[in-house]
Amino acid sequence: MSELLIITNNPKVAEKLSRFKQDFCESYEDVLKTARNHVHAGARLVTHPLAGSVKPGESPYRSVVVDTDNTGLDMQSLEIIENALDRYTIMVNARTYARQYNDQILADFQVIDGQLLLSGLSSIQGVGTLPSTMA
Repeated sequence: MSELLIITNNPKVAEKLSRFKQDFCESYEDVLKTARNHVHAGARLVTHPLAGSVKPGESPYRSVVVDTDNTGLDMQSLEIIENALDRYTIMVNARTYARQYNDQILADFQVIDGQLLLSGLSSIQGVGTLPSTMA
C-alpha cells in the first residue's frame, strides 16, 4: 500500500480522518504550498488540488492527498500543483474585499471539502472503510 498523506487546513477532516497520516496547515494557500513541497521531495498527487466546483479562494478549506512513496519527481504532479498555486494567486488577487464567513458557512465549507476528499479516497484500493459523510 502507498504511503498516503492528507494535507489539510480543515479541522473536520483532521478529526474524521485521524487514522491517516496528516500534515495540518494554517491556510488554503499553505495546503497548496505544502503539497508542492512534498511533490518536489518525490511525492505524487493522489487527489487534485482544485477538486470540485468551488473556486480557489472562495472556500477557506482545502485538503489534498499525496502518495509519499518517493519515486522521484513526478512531472505531472508538479505541473498540476504549480498550476493550482497560480490559479489560487490569480483568484485571490482579483478580489477587491476580504471574505468573511459566519460559523455555519464555515462548517458548510468544511463538509464540502471533506466530501470531496472522501470521494477521492474512496477510489483508492486498500484505503479501507471511510466515513459515509463528513456531516
